[in-house]
Amino acid sequence: MHNKKLIEDVIKKITPGKQERKNQEKLAEKIMKAIRTTSGSHVEVMLCGSSARDTHLKGDNDLDIFVLFPEKLDREEFEKEGLRLGKKVFRGHKWEKAFSEHPYIKGKINGFDVEIIPSYKVSKGELKQSAVDRSPFHNKYLLKKLTGKKKGEVRLLRQFLKGIKCYGADTKASSVPGYVVELLIIEYGGFLKAIKAISTWTQGKVIDLEKHCGKGDAKKLFQSASLIVIDPVDKNRNVAAALSLNQFSRIVAASRAFLKKPSKKFFFGKKEKLWQIKRLKAMLLKKELVAVKLGFPKKALADIVWGQIQRFARKTEKQLQLNGFTVLRSEAWTDEKKAIVIVFEVESRLLQKSTVKQGPFVTDEKNSLAFLGKHRKVIAGPRIEQGRWIIEIPRKYTRIEKFLQDFLKKEKRVEKGELKKAINKGSAILQEKNLVELYKKNKEFAEFLTTYLKGEEEFLRY
Repeated sequence: MHNKKLIEDVIKKITPGKQERKNQEKLAEKIMKAIRTTSGSHVEVMLCGSSARDTHLKGDNDLDIFVLFPEKLDREEFEKEGLRLGKKVFRGHKWEKAFSEHPYIKGKINGFDVEIIPSYKVSKGELKQSAVDRSPFHNKYLLKKLTGKKKGEVRLLRQFLKGIKCYGADTKASSVPGYVVELLIIEYGGFLKAIKAISTWTQGKVIDLEKHCGKGDAKKLFQSASLIVIDPVDKNRNVAAALSLNQFSRIVAASRAFLKKPSKKFFFGKKEKLWQIKRLKAMLLKKELVAVKLGFPKKALADIVWGQIQRFARKTEKQLQLNGFTVLRSEAWTDEKKAIVIVFEVESRLLQKSTVKQGPFVTDEKNSLAFLGKHRKVIAGPRIEQGRWIIEIPRKYTRIEKFLQDFLKKEKRVEKGELKKAINKGSAILQEKNLVELYKKNKEFAEFLTTYLKGEEEFLRY
């Protein structure tokens, strides 16, 4: 399909209609009026986020309403007042207390996801007292820069990133936040220009719209970042810090693939066709999989749990490696309601009863004596090979399932917070037959496991 026609079709599909916009504006104004006319220490109320800038996608009914308080207001009073106003807005509607750096109220009103976010009114983004204090400055900057057709260009890039599963700053996504999408369109001028530029990106790419610092300085300041986008309103912040190396690489590869063979599938994805059980079992016979299943903690924030899941997965993988189980690949899944599953693909679930341990060179007398004196349970050796001491010692664990069972028992005692709750809620070791059973029962897990076992970047099939 010709690029121009394809892009026109996509824009038509993702742009909110007049009625949708009207409903959004009407509700936003009603809420802001209610806050303005309520007595309190707040000094201003404003709509921020993509809805305020008309760069949101069709069906993204999110309203981020910021309530600004005086800079000198005590932190305890600031939080108390923010929650009071939020609860008043949601009177008669479903709401919950959420947390970023400080608590705020969010919920649903007339089908819209509404957040009432307290913020300090500071003179510059760099003088923030809370993490969200920059948002009004972001809004002002983008309203000035994103005019006319650029709004549609933002929508295109936003949908493209959503389509290739590289959109969002939350821990699960580790991808590109909406604010960065808008800055990329300002930098490159349009969707296709941005895609062409992205296809040539290398790790450590720097984008500094306001020329706050030199390229070398930015790389020194944010050494481990895959992409560095200096915040136009705060030179000390990389707004693309959430983007992982894998997601960065995925965006680059997908951009190259799109330029080579454009398709609407890049924007809207492709429905994963589930495998028949026979095919699933056949694939599992070719691999060595084992999984750790945990319970999802009640009333826990998904982003916090995801961070702890990823940390726990890395910790488990490290311990598996230290005990001789070579991990080829691992990935986590959760429905964010009941279950967490971390899948480990290993070279072998069963190890030899003994392992060879290499010691120091024989000529190193001090370390030789320490090595030979340390290891008492020796099956064979000590012997000399290539000038070094060699011994064979028994393994503590030969079956991966036994190791993981003992590891979970230990983690029940040492873990804290949401992960401790997750382990206690119902931890188990899943072997291949258990994975098949869960595949049959849970469609979301079935989609995850199918994608995992295919092991192919989806956009390569478009």
